[in-house]
Amino acid sequence: MISTDHFSSDNDSVKLYFSLVNLMLVQATMFSYVKEASMDVQRDLKYVYSWNHYTMRFMGIWPEERKWNKPSSYLALIPILMMLLFVCAPQTVNLTLIWGDFSLVVENLSMGNITITISVLKTIAFWINGRPLKSLLKCMADDWSAMTKGDDRDTMINIAKMIRKNVIRSTVLCHTVVVTYIFLRYFSMKYSNSKLLFRAYFPYDTDVSPNYEFTVAAQIVAAFYASTTYTAVDTFIVMLILHVCGQLSNLKSELSKLQARDNVTLQKKLVKIVQKHVYLNRFAETIESCFNMMLLIQMLGCTVQLCFQCFQAIMSIDEEIDEYLILQIIFLILYVIYVMLQLFLYCYVGERLSVESVEIANAAYNTEWYNLSPKNARLLIIIIRRARLPLQITAGRFGSFTLLLYSQILKTSMGYISVLYAMKYKNTAL
Repeated sequence: MISTDHFSSDNDSVKLYFSLVNLMLVQATMFSYVKEASMDVQRDLKYVYSWNHYTMRFMGIWPEERKWNKPSSYLALIPILMMLLFVCAPQTVNLTLIWGDFSLVVENLSMGNITITISVLKTIAFWINGRPLKSLLKCMADDWSAMTKGDDRDTMINIAKMIRKNVIRSTVLCHTVVVTYIFLRYFSMKYSNSKLLFRAYFPYDTDVSPNYEFTVAAQIVAAFYASTTYTAVDTFIVMLILHVCGQLSNLKSELSKLQARDNVTLQKKLVKIVQKHVYLNRFAETIESCFNMMLLIQMLGCTVQLCFQCFQAIMSIDEEIDEYLILQIIFLILYVIYVMLQLFLYCYVGERLSVESVEIANAAYNTEWYNLSPKNARLLIIIIRRARLPLQITAGRFGSFTLLLYSQILKTSMGYISVLYAMKYKNTAL
């Protein structure tokens, strides 16, 4: 007689076997999904900041924690020293020698000294703030990973496309300006006493070979270092601010979809929204605290640059027209457009950040707060109260970057041109 326990044990083994197989299939499916989602996030992030990643790695200022025993932490010293030793310091010394010549002083301050000094300060600012910026990049990656809704992802993809277009446009324009200036100096050698890329004083004879070739090559490298840093830093900060704007837009969308039905579920959603709001405020405040002084210097520098460049362009028109002057006017126009574009980026994203942050309060007020319990309604009050204070990107905490500030800078720059005219004609009369 055959025992039934044998069949029972076989059935249990078969069930256990298929259960293990199903579990392995589920785990494999989940692993494949997580891996695919992770690849999508990495692809999206690479699309957003790949241009800046390559250029800032080359400059040694890509956000990372700086350590004294880490060779990559000192890579930024190369562009800093190149810009200081071959442009900033020699031009500053030369400024004391040409102080009586109004045209040469304007050229000294506008054609390299101010711009490259700002680039040096930007490099130092990014080098110092490597750790907080690295944490912001990690938060940015987490935000992309956490997006599960199609609308939220579409908003961030539109932001990513805008960022990438701005990066490419700014990078191409800045290098076009540098190349145009190199050709301008090359063709103007027969009209000028200086044969260097930037008029400067060096403690050695720059007219003999190989000192001349070495100095010109070093100044060209320093100019490309400066233009790359100037653009990469601006577009990177703009990228971070626009990321906050996109997240605020998604947060506003979540608030608008709240419905007072299930109090337990609603309370959990409100707690997450409050936590997300606090997190985004800290994100924006970190950007502000790291770069407000740098942006103050850039705002003042841009005001002076626009004034000097427009003054030079106007003065060039009064001179005799030839190939050199036409090239000079083209360069000055490109230079002015580039400076205005970089300044406009800050003012635009600053304005958008303020508007998006205030719209959170409107979205919270437009919910069905009158149907909520007092406990849940208090959470909305916290959101409204905090959103009444708009997030801002300021210039040294003196003024926020807005479109109004942009118009004021342009107005101030154009107003100072009349002062330069008066000074020039006074010197001519003397």
